[in-house]
Amino acid sequence: MSTGKKAQVTDGTSAREIEGVIKSAKRVLELFEYFAECRRPLSVTDLVRGLNYPQSSASALLKSLTRLGYLDYDRQKRLYVPTLRVALFGGWVQDQLFSQTSLSHLIDELHAASGGEAVILGMQNDIYVQYIHLVQAPQQQVPSWYIKPGSLRPLCRSAAGRILLSRKTDVEVQQLLWRINAEEEPHLRMQVSDLLKELDRIRQDGYAYTEGTVNPGVGVLAVEMPTPPSQPPMALGIGGRIDTLRMDRERYLALLNEALQPYRARTPSGRP
Repeated sequence: MSTGKKAQVTDGTSAREIEGVIKSAKRVLELFEYFAECRRPLSVTDLVRGLNYPQSSASALLKSLTRLGYLDYDRQKRLYVPTLRVALFGGWVQDQLFSQTSLSHLIDELHAASGGEAVILGMQNDIYVQYIHLVQAPQQQVPSWYIKPGSLRPLCRSAAGRILLSRKTDVEVQQLLWRINAEEEPHLRMQVSDLLKELDRIRQDGYAYTEGTVNPGVGVLAVEMPTPPSQPPMALGIGGRIDTLRMDRERYLALLNEALQPYRARTPSGRP
């Protein structure tokens, strides 16, 4: 005999709530499978028609995945495309079976060659740089510096973020810095002239280097990661204790440039 109450699981979650969670997870997987099938950027309308989703649900899902760094959105064309963060999810499985030249394998090799320093891959997420993939030692030399995958760092204060800013025009940089400074504590705000001067140096030297600008005692050396035009710009960096980076900076820079040489050779240049 029915009591009229919703079915409950042991933790107090209703069967309807569980069904909703399962449905959301299913839609995320279906969305990425549909991108894999189409192999091109897609609009909200494309996904609504192709997957038979309600417009509101599709829009909310796309915006959430973009905010998390799994999709990139072209505002002018109104098209979405998966980022390399998606590809790196299962990259380790493919590496074990087939590939010796994949990006995740490259990052693993850099981690080993640097003596166990943290190796990070970052891309822009609004006014931040997001670490979409990284390898680090289980016990960092700086105890307070543990990086969680997906972590956000200020664009203008992190080495990876400055690499990404160096690809932009001065006007774009000023617009972003205005928004960044609005979110920062007063003592952390940057002057436009100081940032533009630093970006000019990065464009000339080909790398960014920071010490203690995000975490005390920690520095990061970063360069641009060559990416195809369909993907947003990315930065690849090595991070560790400041004293170690000062001593080995030239060696780390050589490691980064050597590792990226095959990617530079096969990636078309001319990104704006």
